[in-house]
Amino acid sequence: MKLTDRLYEEVKYIWNGYLEQPFVKELGEGTLREDRFRFYMVQDYRYLLQYAKVFALGVVKAEDEGLMRRFACMVHDTLDGEMDVHKIYMNRLGITEEEVAKTKTALANQSYTSYMLEVAFKGDILDVLAAVLSCAWSYQMIGEHHKNIPGALEHPLYGEWVRGYSSEEYVRGVEEIIDAVNEFGADISAKKEAYLKEIFLNCCRYERDFWEMAYHMNMGD
Repeated sequence: MKLTDRLYEEVKYIWNGYLEQPFVKELGEGTLREDRFRFYMVQDYRYLLQYAKVFALGVVKAEDEGLMRRFACMVHDTLDGEMDVHKIYMNRLGITEEEVAKTKTALANQSYTSYMLEVAFKGDILDVLAAVLSCAWSYQMIGEHHKNIPGALEHPLYGEWVRGYSSEEYVRGVEEIIDAVNEFGADISAKKEAYLKEIFLNCCRYERDFWEMAYHMNMGD
């Protein structure tokens, strides 16, 4: 069993709940209120700016050019892949860059990104990868589930989101992260594996809280 399989075993009870989160469920069904999705897009855009910095710390911590390039590609996939979809939605929903800049980061969002950055700053390559894995991998899972819901891919507002997170390009990017975790985690100690499981579990909990925050449009005030 690979390391990522063992990590998944620790959190599958949380992942099974993602599909029942009201935001995720209603997005797939096409019944999600537009104002909730708009709130999510602004907060997720702010999230992705910090998420990209976690990958960038992988570049800083890499000891060879090949690994630096792998992390640089992950930064690119975030800033010029995921964020491109967000920018399309922002234009459609009338969200300006000025609005995004002026909007505060919700407390659940800030706590999540601060945790990832702390793990990445003080840790090694594997810690960086464990911190980003939950978001990337769970979005792929949700996208692949939603694409099988009748009409989800064609939905006039949410179809592009479903297509983006179930696309071959996105799946390849996630597989790159999974492969890297398994490569660098092949011969780790039991103590190190326990720490990675803690990171992964915490990030999965933060993902759950993010969906809750988005649905209730909760800034945490």
